[in-house]
Amino acid sequence: MSFNIDIKNELAKIRPSECCKQPLIYGFLLFSRSFSIKKICMQTENIAAAQAYARLLKSVYGADCELSCGGGKKPTYVASVVNEADRLKILASVDFGIYEGKINKENFERDCCAASFIRGVFLACGHLSDPDTAYRVDFPVKERALAEELKFILSEHYINANISTRGKGFVVYIKRNETISDLLALMGASARSLEIIETSIIKSVKNNTNRARNCDSGNINRTVEASIAQRKAIEYLKDRDILYSLPEPLVAAATLRLQNPDLSLRELCRQSKESITVSGLNHRLKKIIEIYEDIKK
Repeated sequence: MSFNIDIKNELAKIRPSECCKQPLIYGFLLFSRSFSIKKICMQTENIAAAQAYARLLKSVYGADCELSCGGGKKPTYVASVVNEADRLKILASVDFGIYEGKINKENFERDCCAASFIRGVFLACGHLSDPDTAYRVDFPVKERALAEELKFILSEHYINANISTRGKGFVVYIKRNETISDLLALMGASARSLEIIETSIIKSVKNNTNRARNCDSGNINRTVEASIAQRKAIEYLKDRDILYSLPEPLVAAATLRLQNPDLSLRELCRQSKESITVSGLNHRLKKIIEIYEDIKK
């Protein structure tokens, strides 16, 4: 079972208070497959969402909803209001003639009702991708104006979303894990909200660990390469009786490197009898390499 189905099953089980029933079904209706005089129906792959839709229509409007199932490996459930009188009653209750293709915010003036409306929208058309890939919530919407209004309503509850085109329609989408977590909490899926935060933290820790490991590996490689170059120059000068004619600070640095071929500059500084900084030791060893390169020319 997918993460998206789990979320919808959980949200569909939430029993709204009396004031939130109508906003919840309004979200369902407005963002379902069809919402017009000719046809009011919802199409979904989630049976719990279809059953919640039918249950709410019966509870709020006394309307009977016909449930059917089709499809192959992935069954599709369709819930339809078959009675024309019921359809007219539903449309009139939300001022459909005035707000056709738009959202009538008078249907959810309280914060709890707005949250229920958003939950209905998600149950009707929302999709949350599985966390194994990347968290993302999509709300496919047919009309640009409706997409813009949904985006605005989400923003009023500090849920920042974006809009993109998809075929002939539009998608209101959310990609940030923190925002998706806030959305789930707003809709009533608090446990899932915390799960996303936990997953994000685990991924962040793993990424930081990998970056640190890669950084450590890079530092080791650079230390080894620098040590080889330094020892090559020192051995060359030593073999030609040039090394010990150099200034004492350079001789001391060369001796320290030859005695400790595998240590980093910071570790070499700790081994030094004199107090010297990493920058100072690095400068001396670079000077030895410059002398070596000048002689070889």
